[in-house]
Amino acid sequence: MNKKELYKELGLIDEDLVAAALTSGGEKQKKKRSKKWVVLVACLVLYCSTSTILLAAAYYKDQNTEPYIRYLTAESLELMPTPKFEAEKFLEALKSDNNEYVYIAINRLIETFNDEKLREQAIKEIQPFLKSENEKIADAATFALDLLTKTYQSPMLTKLKDGSIVFTLFNNYSDYGSQNVLWKIKDDKLEEFFSFSSPSMYITDIVASPNKQLIAVVTSSNKSEFVQIINVEEGKISPEIIESARVNYGAQKGLDTWIRTDHENYNSVMNISWKDNDTLEIEASLAYDDTAIIENVHIVYQSSHKVMEVKAR
Repeated sequence: MNKKELYKELGLIDEDLVAAALTSGGEKQKKKRSKKWVVLVACLVLYCSTSTILLAAAYYKDQNTEPYIRYLTAESLELMPTPKFEAEKFLEALKSDNNEYVYIAINRLIETFNDEKLREQAIKEIQPFLKSENEKIADAATFALDLLTKTYQSPMLTKLKDGSIVFTLFNNYSDYGSQNVLWKIKDDKLEEFFSFSSPSMYITDIVASPNKQLIAVVTSSNKSEFVQIINVEEGKISPEIIESARVNYGAQKGLDTWIRTDHENYNSVMNISWKDNDTLEIEASLAYDDTAIIENVHIVYQSSHKVMEVKAR
């Protein structure tokens, strides 16, 4: 296809103009040819710009058809932004054909605990989901009803000496763990007890001391794991133990103990247990020089005196 046929095929200019633009001649023909080339270039630029915009719009549309939720944000937990908890919104969400909405709603309806009328309504509406084919939704319904009916038989509840019950919502919603918020029921009243800040995005384990006065809480990000001890009755929390152990052990061995500004440490917790009512034992892997050096250690932490011992294992 020659130039004349190409331009005719594109429909940019008519056949006579193409002929005029392609033929040589006098000054008048040269001026016409110059003007027609300007028109042609302008049309091509407009065509390309429009095509780019349409392609970009189609791309972003495709990106939003199947959203991937990496982490439960405060906004996603609300479903629709409101200044305070509204049970009606979550009761209505149970009717949705969106499993994500249903799952969030079941967990959030646990917050009706302190209102007898709303609690009874939530129990009634959640009941059918015990038979859900979606395992995550069925598990959430089982846990929610255990709390709302005040049965308290779930193994995910930590019962303490002072009569309080500590737990998380959205249990194991991620491969990394549960929501990074601790809830507490005491004297028949539910309250949000403590939330962990970044990078502790998930709670992976809660281990009570033998006398049920302290709890060791393991949290994680997508890269690291952390441990803190909480005295729930007194509302006190220890320093973060794993990073402290990394610095302690690194100083012993002459290793680089720089702390990252994002507090990611690439450490991991292998095992955690209470030696006695005051002493926590942890088997962990500590990372140095990012992950170029990995040290497997045994950590002993005495909470009352904040005394730590770290040895190789």
